[in-house]
Amino acid sequence: MSIRLVAGAAFALLLGAVPAAQAQTPLASGSTTLKLDSAVARTLSANGVRVRPIAPARGGVSFPITGGRLDGASGTIEHAGGLRFSAGGRSLSARSLKIKLGRSSTLSARVGKARVTLLRVDTRRAKIARAGLDTKISGVRVALTATGARALNATFHTHLFRAGLELGSVSVRATPATVALKSGTTSVTLDAGAGAALQSLGIAAAPIGSDALAFPITGGRVNATSFAGSIEHSGGIALSRGDTRVELTDFTIGIDATPDLTATVGGARVPILSVDLAALKADVKGRRITLDGAALKLTAAAAGALNQAFATTAFTEGLLLGTATVKATAK
Repeated sequence: MSIRLVAGAAFALLLGAVPAAQAQTPLASGSTTLKLDSAVARTLSANGVRVRPIAPARGGVSFPITGGRLDGASGTIEHAGGLRFSAGGRSLSARSLKIKLGRSSTLSARVGKARVTLLRVDTRRAKIARAGLDTKISGVRVALTATGARALNATFHTHLFRAGLELGSVSVRATPATVALKSGTTSVTLDAGAGAALQSLGIAAAPIGSDALAFPITGGRVNATSFAGSIEHSGGIALSRGDTRVELTDFTIGIDATPDLTATVGGARVPILSVDLAALKADVKGRRITLDGAALKLTAAAAGALNQAFATTAFTEGLLLGTATVKATAK
């Protein structure tokens, strides 16, 4: 007898959708630092031009990242603060800096009421590295655009600035709002009471696609701080007794206001377990995220479907089946 015939209708009522992964990583924080070439700094100083950050710049000419999206050296980076050029009682302020990285990379800013493309950004020698979950980009050169040069020359009544003038280098350290997952495993330790109950009912629980209750992580995306999001898996568990076999596969852990674990059952994705995070311990080392101590409990609908499939009343809502440990590696 198959669960598809006995409990398929009950599980189908719980059908849910899984959010799609995004190509670029949204940014939460970090900073971008501008370092003027020494020769440029000397020339500006000799002509009485000062370049200073506008609050809330951090540590010199460094600007807090407030948003954007990044995929390697492609995407956009948004900032607070800005730059102020000043000389002889005149000044030009460039605020809300936005770096656009791609085939044609630029840095634009709000100058007065208009957004102006001030700098051309050269990423040909850019180096990308990981620092934990952060992305570090270095080796980026910046040069004035024709628009930027005209604006500065007009402000200071000079011909000092020209299109293509290299000002210096830019480095970025960006902290993601969320991270995509590429691999890892979620291991389940079966609760002793639940194991004894299954044994007393003559129900065998066996992993599908492996020799242990450890399920490969195939994807998903979680918040880099709260770990809210989804974690997708291959494999599954088969519950069987006699001719009755219940297959629960392709687990997805959803972490939100009501965390749960869904599975594919009879062709439908259904919530089978609630996930209690009260005792959760989280740890991040490099690109590895470990979430330990998540308690897995049967949902009411899953308990009812299993009772119907195995002709019992032993399965109840909130029954603790075990605890899960997630060890995921971010992309």
